[in-house]
Amino acid sequence: MTEPADNVVLAELKIAAETLPPEVFRLAVEQAAVAISITDAKARIVYANPCFEKMTGYSCEELLGKNQSILSYKVTPRLVYDSLWGQLERQHPWNGLLVNRRKDGSRYLADLTITPVLNAIGETTHYLGLQRDVTEVHQLEHQVLNQRALIEKAVDATQVAMVLVDTQLQPILRNRSYKALE
Repeated sequence: MTEPADNVVLAELKIAAETLPPEVFRLAVEQAAVAISITDAKARIVYANPCFEKMTGYSCEELLGKNQSILSYKVTPRLVYDSLWGQLERQHPWNGLLVNRRKDGSRYLADLTITPVLNAIGETTHYLGLQRDVTEVHQLEHQVLNQRALIEKAVDATQVAMVLVDTQLQPILRNRSYKALE
C-alpha cells in the first residue's frame, strides 16, 4: 500500500511529465545513445538523429525523403519483412534483427524496434524506428559457441572419463567415456 506522501510525489511526477516542454523531448532524442529515425506512413525518412547518422554513415540531408530500405543489405529473408509489415499493418510494434548496410557498403546487424505512430483517430501516420548495432555482440556470441564446440569435441575424444561441473557441482559437460560409466 502506498503512503499518502508517495501519492503526492507520484501526482507531482505525473504533472511534470505531462507539462514537459517539447524542447526536452527534442534534446532527449538528439542526444540519445540509440539510433532513432522517423518515417512517414510510406517508410520515407523524415527524421534521423545524430546517432543514426553516425551508425549508418549517412547525413540527415542524404536520408530525408529516402525509403528506409536504403539501409537494406538485401540478405534478410523475405519472411522477416513479411512479419515486420504484418505487425505494423496491425498497428503493433515489431522487434527483430536485420542485416543493414552503411553508406560505405559495410554491413551491420541491427537490433531494430519499429513502432507505428497513430494520430487522434487511430490512423498510422508515421513509424518510429530505434536501432542498435549488435554486430560485435553477435560475432562474440558465435566465437563463444565455436570455442565451446571445439572444447566439447576435444573432451569427447578423450579416452579418460571427464566431467566439467559448475559452482553447484552440477555437470555442464560430460564426455562419452564419462557417460559410459554413468
